[in-house]
Amino acid sequence: MVTNTRRPALSWAGVAGTAHYEVWLNISRTDYDFAAPGNLLDLYTKVAEPTGTTYTPTWDISDRWTYKWYVVAVSGSGARTTSDIRSFSLYLPDIETVNDGVAIVNGARDLNKNGTVEPYEDWRQPIATRTADLLGRMTLEEKAFQMFYNVQSYPMSGWHFGPAQPADLNNVLISTAATRLGIPPVSAGDTTAGYQTTYPLQSALAAGKDYPLDYRLGDMQRKEELEVGARGTLSPLAEVGTKVLYPRIQEGGGENADVAAAQLRAQVAGLQGGPELNPGSVLATVKHWPGEGAGGEAGIVYDAVTIKYHMIPFRAAIEAGAVNIMPGYAGSSYLDPGGPGAGDSAKILNYLRQNIGYTGAITTDWLPSGAWVNAANAGSDVMGGADPGAVGFTMAGFEAQVPLARINDAVTRILRLKFELGIFDHPYGDPVNGPYRFHQPSYTALANQAARESNTLLKNNGVLPVKLNAGDNIVVAGARATDGAACCIWSSYFHPDYGSLTPLEAIRARAAKSGVNVYQDTGPSPKLAVVAVGEPSYTHATAWVDTQPYLPPDQLAVIQNFKNQGIPVVVVLTLPRPIVISDWNGLADAIVVTYRGGEETGPATAGLLFGDYTPRGKLPWQLPRSLDQVLKPGGTDTVADANESWDLPYDLGATDAQRAEIRAKIDAGQPVPTTYGNPLYPYGAGLTGWN
Repeated sequence: MVTNTRRPALSWAGVAGTAHYEVWLNISRTDYDFAAPGNLLDLYTKVAEPTGTTYTPTWDISDRWTYKWYVVAVSGSGARTTSDIRSFSLYLPDIETVNDGVAIVNGARDLNKNGTVEPYEDWRQPIATRTADLLGRMTLEEKAFQMFYNVQSYPMSGWHFGPAQPADLNNVLISTAATRLGIPPVSAGDTTAGYQTTYPLQSALAAGKDYPLDYRLGDMQRKEELEVGARGTLSPLAEVGTKVLYPRIQEGGGENADVAAAQLRAQVAGLQGGPELNPGSVLATVKHWPGEGAGGEAGIVYDAVTIKYHMIPFRAAIEAGAVNIMPGYAGSSYLDPGGPGAGDSAKILNYLRQNIGYTGAITTDWLPSGAWVNAANAGSDVMGGADPGAVGFTMAGFEAQVPLARINDAVTRILRLKFELGIFDHPYGDPVNGPYRFHQPSYTALANQAARESNTLLKNNGVLPVKLNAGDNIVVAGARATDGAACCIWSSYFHPDYGSLTPLEAIRARAAKSGVNVYQDTGPSPKLAVVAVGEPSYTHATAWVDTQPYLPPDQLAVIQNFKNQGIPVVVVLTLPRPIVISDWNGLADAIVVTYRGGEETGPATAGLLFGDYTPRGKLPWQLPRSLDQVLKPGGTDTVADANESWDLPYDLGATDAQRAEIRAKIDAGQPVPTTYGNPLYPYGAGLTGWN
């Protein structure tokens, strides 16, 4: 473990006849091939070609716990001899000095305030040593509190549910320094599409398939959170969207498991700032294990074959170094027949550890207090959002009903990730000046780029790009035209703070540059109508009855009204989940899908309409041709009433023979062609030009 320099000297034994050596190091990169399988920690970069047997980096290496390196001896004839892989850790922290009652002793924070540096306080010690030492000093109560949230009221708790305003968060973090051992919390919240700068949801990013951009978005979120000491997020989702009626399909990575996997690798690496959790990371919480997109929160329906498809993104997240996974509410009839939901099912959690090989922490979703004991005994380490002061719950009861060995197991994982984050040595952010570095112009540009790349032009009968003359009129109408929230979901807390434009405002601003007039709802002699429709903001439920995935009559009537007047209609569709659009597809002269495109949805869409850029987004799911491809007539959202197979991709309108072929491809570990079924618009639909 290197603790005295950021440029450690590497040396090796010489090999006779060598002309030069190659030094390969697994440095943190921003240009990984995120679509390729494999652990990111096992990807190496050639950093030097010395002729001697030593090399010292010429740049400062950042804090990381698992640096690996090897040397290749290259002879004059080109013969190559490769060394074994060696490893080291590097940690040289900026020890934070804040007026929080914690003194600096021998260069380390004296967290227990006894005037000496214990092993757990000494940043020069390996993480395993620090973790074991601290665990041995903790009382049973202190250990149990590490498994709970609500540090605001219970400073011994291990977790803070964010996001909070910077000053409030700082006060909470400082309050924990007064506890006996000074163990800092991790602040994590549902910042599922950015922190202060809101980018598109994952399903929208799946339409763009720009994985380096996904990395940069995660990295942007990381930088904004670090400004004020927020160190976690309850995202991203590793769920594959194979069920039309699942309302939270919008948060996952679309219908293609390989696309979702690449996205997960990129986002996790971006949030971590590298291939593993480190002192510059935000803790990613990958959810919802073992996947709710296929069955929804009522129950997961995959079997021994189709589970392979739905595990692909989870495996990718682990390959990217994810060390916190959240189980969902749904149970699995395959993994635990007749059992409870994932968060308190020992069988479902054991599958994660034993079959997938996961060794990190498990944080439950928001379970009721009566489930916390069962969840802990089943193998969950953190009780998500759990308030130790809940009515009818006592920590003493929890401690009595959960074996000490299980508590020690959980707390060891929690402490380990906290040491990996470096928060014992640098627990705070900058609540005064940090907010001035939020939402920088470059961040807005990233969000705009992501929205542009995601926007999908489904059809165009020649009306786009807008070809009007100065003085011509456009009417903008529809339920989403002035809805500034539909771009995002409830967890995008801050996007209204930065002047996010509605579609009407954005189109009006862009049209003014071309001298075109924009009216709301009605206007004189319009040459074009832009009708913004779709679902308003939310995520845990749909705005409409879930068995009716189509536009409500009042929204459809707006499209029909302009068509009846002979006015060309561009439909701008907020599409957080697949719906049936067959009843108005023929009425629209052009259809632009914006999904939940983030805070720059308005300007990005206005730019597309006026031809400032060419479209490139592709549908991340199939769109049904009719409701009977989804449900039997009069059916409800149950397996018995489903015509689609909830656990299979690309099967809307598929025959039994096609479904058998899909299953065979999955079972063989082969890519599944996206051309099955008979949807109105197939997976991947979208024009990449104007015709």
